[in-house]
Amino acid sequence: MQVQLPMILSKLRGFPRWRKVKITQTAFAAVLLVALIVMPIYYSWPTPSKAKITAVKLKITIQPISESQISAIVSAVDESGELDTTRDDVVELSFSGTSASELERSRVNLKDGEASVGIKVYLQQSSFLTARWISGPTPLKDATVLVSPLMWNY
Repeated sequence: MQVQLPMILSKLRGFPRWRKVKITQTAFAAVLLVALIVMPIYYSWPTPSKAKITAVKLKITIQPISESQISAIVSAVDESGELDTTRDDVVELSFSGTSASELERSRVNLKDGEASVGIKVYLQQSSFLTARWISGPTPLKDATVLVSPLMWNY
């Protein structure tokens, strides 16, 4: 059941002019209505992201455990802060200047974009903890955070 355009046009030749105008207006209105409904839906539909999250920097999150123990979580994140789970880089942690805190280990291997290291606090004094990228697929920007046991209520 295939409709052929020449057959439709031959039937339109017998109509008066006003009827042809009315049919054309109705067809145009139907096309316009469909376009007005379909276009906003098409452009508001979320597109699947084919881009992978690519980490560009390190992030340090500090979690107090007790008065003498703190946990530092180092993450590889992109510009918007999303975790890149494909990264298994090596990162070095160090305190700036003098510190009355001690890291369990100074080098950590990120696994699925994250690593955790314990910090033993001997005196409650503030110091800066820095994470530096050592090796991995691409360099990551350093991260520095203030570690201040004085600010936390245990």
